[in-house]
Amino acid sequence: MGHLETKSSKRLRRGQFETAILGTLALAGIAAIALAAPNMLKLLKSVDPDWLRKRDPRERLYVVASRLKRKGLVVFVKENGRTRMRLSEKGRVAAQRAMLGQPLPQGRRWDRRWRMLVFDIPEKRRKLRDKVRSIVSGFGFVRLQDSVWVFPYDCEDIITTLKTELRLGTQMLYVIADAIEYDAPLRRHFSLPLHTNE
Repeated sequence: MGHLETKSSKRLRRGQFETAILGTLALAGIAAIALAAPNMLKLLKSVDPDWLRKRDPRERLYVVASRLKRKGLVVFVKENGRTRMRLSEKGRVAAQRAMLGQPLPQGRRWDRRWRMLVFDIPEKRRKLRDKVRSIVSGFGFVRLQDSVWVFPYDCEDIITTLKTELRLGTQMLYVIADAIEYDAPLRRHFSLPLHTNE
């Protein structure tokens, strides 16, 4: 790999790590997360396992966290003798914008309810409609019908951000459904129990 490609690749990885951390903090709400929290290390490992394998993951996490602090996106707080990270207001805005292009987290305990997005964007705003479809698909939603998309986990906050950023208003509705007919293909797609007693 050439020098420019190497530098570009490093910048890309750096951005992915920063986005992953910001996204995790955003999903934690106002809670502060320990710098070496297992879920944070696991998240960074999923972003780039090879890069982390070459060095101490905790050191790598601290380097990225320090960079976010210098940018004013996170603050460090001391709680019970441990250093924790919390999003600043600037970081919260950055996290929400960054998360618009990131898959939503899965693998949590499913509450057996479906989250549905229904949007009706007119043909004259076709570019916006295509952008919304691309983002929603990137989140991990599955298309149920033409403008109806489904996801199994709570994601109201990020959808609210999406609607605000793109000024969708009532053109997109967030629906929580207790059941969908013939949902076996959806359950298989999201690796969910196929039977209600599982």
